[in-house]
Amino acid sequence: MAQTFLSLSGIKYSATGKDILHDIDLSLEPGHVYGLVGPNGSGKSTLLKIIARQIGATAGNIVWDGKGTGEWGNRAFARHLAYMPQFTPQTDGMTVRELVALGRFPWHGALGRFSDTDRAKVDEALERTDLIRFEDRLVDSMSGGERQRAWIAMMLAQDARCILLDEPTSALDLSHQASVLSLVHDLCHERNLTVIVVLHDINLAARYCDRMVALGNGRIVARGKPSDIVRSDMLQTIFGIDMGVFMHPVRQEPVSYLL
Repeated sequence: MAQTFLSLSGIKYSATGKDILHDIDLSLEPGHVYGLVGPNGSGKSTLLKIIARQIGATAGNIVWDGKGTGEWGNRAFARHLAYMPQFTPQTDGMTVRELVALGRFPWHGALGRFSDTDRAKVDEALERTDLIRFEDRLVDSMSGGERQRAWIAMMLAQDARCILLDEPTSALDLSHQASVLSLVHDLCHERNLTVIVVLHDINLAARYCDRMVALGNGRIVARGKPSDIVRSDMLQTIFGIDMGVFMHPVRQEPVSYLL
């Protein structure tokens, strides 16, 4: 029987008198990349922020590995989960190695000693993301794709079991989109992580996500494997427009297009 790592039940969220999320029930397993898809304003980023404890749900419960959100202290939770928002903070004057080393903060704290284990975790993260040659480069001087890899390296150094990514490819060209999502997919399976990524491109989600969860008007309207979601009838339900689907001639994956 599959192990549930993260469980959401009855999640609701309201702000300024408007209901944004309605009765979200979701169970996620380790070792899978979950793509959150849906039109603008459907609640994808809001749901991700609630999972990351950036904002509190109006109602409902979240259970992590058998423990409710309130049972996790801040440092324990930071060791458990890594979150990359859509717009990452400024890194003025910071090198790649310095940024990646911030991932070890939950393990030693502001006044703690940076140990050999911490250094080894940073080295491992730089090597796995192919950033060793850039370790002394200023983060702000790098291309968008390289910067995203640096943030992912920081999350790897953090040793978190769950990674949340909010539109990590929105400002990247096609090559860097593929590079970043391929890296995320491989790391998920190598380390048995639970990864949740918000994506606007349904074809990228179909290619790099193991499961997809579609939101519409603050509700889950569909969930399943990419082959269950990327169908003309389902895409009409999710996005409200007519779309066609064909199978990729090499990878045998569904590919959608506007009619």
